[in-house]
Amino acid sequence: MFKYRKMLGKNKTSTDYATAIIAIVLSVFGVLMVASATKGADGSYVTKQAFAVFLGICFMFILSFVNYEIFLNTKISIVLFCTSIGLLVLTLLIGTGSGNQNWIVLEGLSLNIQPSEFVKVLFILTFAKHLDSVKGKVNKPLNVLLLLLHAGVIIGLVMLQGDLGSALVFMFIAIIMCYTQGLSIWYLLGGGAVTVLAAPYLWQFLKPYQQQRILVGFNPELDPLGYGYQQILSKNAIMSSSFFGKGYMQADISPTIPYNHTDMIFAVVAEEFGILGAIFLFGMLLFLIIKITKIAFNARKDIGATICAGVVAMLIAQAAENIGMTLGVLPIIGITLPFVSYGGSSMLSIFVSLGIVLSISRYKNKYFFEREPS
Repeated sequence: MFKYRKMLGKNKTSTDYATAIIAIVLSVFGVLMVASATKGADGSYVTKQAFAVFLGICFMFILSFVNYEIFLNTKISIVLFCTSIGLLVLTLLIGTGSGNQNWIVLEGLSLNIQPSEFVKVLFILTFAKHLDSVKGKVNKPLNVLLLLLHAGVIIGLVMLQGDLGSALVFMFIAIIMCYTQGLSIWYLLGGGAVTVLAAPYLWQFLKPYQQQRILVGFNPELDPLGYGYQQILSKNAIMSSSFFGKGYMQADISPTIPYNHTDMIFAVVAEEFGILGAIFLFGMLLFLIIKITKIAFNARKDIGATICAGVVAMLIAQAAENIGMTLGVLPIIGITLPFVSYGGSSMLSIFVSLGIVLSISRYKNKYFFEREPS
């Protein structure tokens, strides 16, 4: 009876349109910024970005009507985890990239796909399922080791691709999800201490260009014509603006920044729309995070709240890393600004994540005869 009603989607609430609208507004703003950053190009960037936004919005609304618990079946969760590993291993085998080996090129379709972006969604789902399976026993050493293994396999494969930025996002997602499910702060502090102590040993395993990026990231003037060039131009573009900015497509510094449509898109926003534009962007992202957090608090099951925590962690980590790069306070490690930077894989993965969040909001009511565990 319960299973039948569950499939039909009874006792659901309406779609959280406010959250969806925030995401759509941000993505449309992103398309406009990509158009500005790539003006003078052939227009394919804008076309691809607009199509990715359209496709992402469709996926978001479709998934919002699908009960998210379908993805949390034990067998399906195992399949999703194996799929994550398969995608990352495949990327290691046939992937390409500039420095990083994290793109799969589909020659016939003229498409570049970044599998790690989609793995973020799968990781949030499978890790939430893992945490739910050890609920109340998360601090037992064996369970902590198994959680560490779960996250470590994914993060390790991403690191082997040379994608330090995505690896840090995965780490932050895992930490926040574990913390929200009651993992002792002592485990987290211990892990942080081990990381600090191991850093000098791990440093030698980084590629020379990665080491240089990290060093120059905290002081771009160490290599002003090389690895520090992007950040110096980015900082100059941001500082040259005013409260209202120079106007849309009126920037003169940010158009000269390499990869200004991806890694450095915030410099374009800041130069063209000034402090007001930055406040708008921060405000919209903060509003979205607050809405997802509210959905987490109202979720019918703990696992739904855990998924929401993972999505929030992903948005915060990516936004902080990307903006930190443009301000010259963090190394350039190749990460997109959610909804704004050019990148179809990133856009689709974020909208898919939001679709699952909207499903959690939509199916927050209890079913008849169902008793939730305390």
